[in-house]
Amino acid sequence: MAATTGTHGQGEQIPPGKPMSTEQHMLDKGAQMLQSLTPIKQMNQHVCTFALYNHDMNRQIETHHYVTRLNQDFLQCAVYDSDHSTAHLIGVEYIVSDRIFETLPEEEQKLWHSHAYEVCSSSSFFSVLKYVLFYY
Repeated sequence: MAATTGTHGQGEQIPPGKPMSTEQHMLDKGAQMLQSLTPIKQMNQHVCTFALYNHDMNRQIETHHYVTRLNQDFLQCAVYDSDHSTAHLIGVEYIVSDRIFETLPEEEQKLWHSHAYEVCSSSSFFSVLKYVLFYY
């Protein structure tokens, strides 16, 4: 089961705003050299899935989940609209075991969705997710 926050975009769209200046690029490179980005480096799985819109089941988007396992029953994912350097963060998703899901209040359970189809699919896209969810 998973809960998602955020909106869905397209990797090639450019957000509103001015282009980055040379000065800003230099500052970003300096920050990159000085910072460890430790939490981001804990993401050790990349899973590509397809998501359907609840209000339009004919519309699907490709999503890329970068996964950190917090424990046996709980994963957190940064969800992007592509795996390119221009990808946009479109959500944060938490994946929990059925055991944890069953302990949630009924009202909260309504906010979650199942990944059972992806996990049980024989598609190679989901083989990593199946391994992550069932064999760790």
